Amino acid sequence: MDKEVVLNAINFVEHPAINATLKDLGILSGIKITDDIIIANFAFPFPNIPIKKDLIGSVQIIAESFGFKFEATERVMNEDEKQHFLEVEHANWRDGQQPMC
Repeated sequence: MDKEVVLNAINFVEHPAINATLKDLGILSGIKITDDIIIANFAFPFPNIPIKKDLIGSVQIIAESFGFKFEATERVMNEDEKQHFLEVEHANWRDGQQPMC
């Protein structure tokens, strides 16, 4: 399996309420691919995000669809990352939606 194809697919995963990818928002902060495992690093702007499992699951589905095992790490964004997230979030709200995270 071409690792670039998998990375490309994962990098296009969008947030369900924001018209931006998880990568553009800074939520997907890194990906490492070994022989058969994808380790995705997630950074969330706040602790206890209600849709955290959904966001992680959206990447997990793609990883597993390519035959990889999936692992995730989580952390809270630093202030600079959070500011970037808020700017991208505000500029890309989907019609009629309010920010979810």
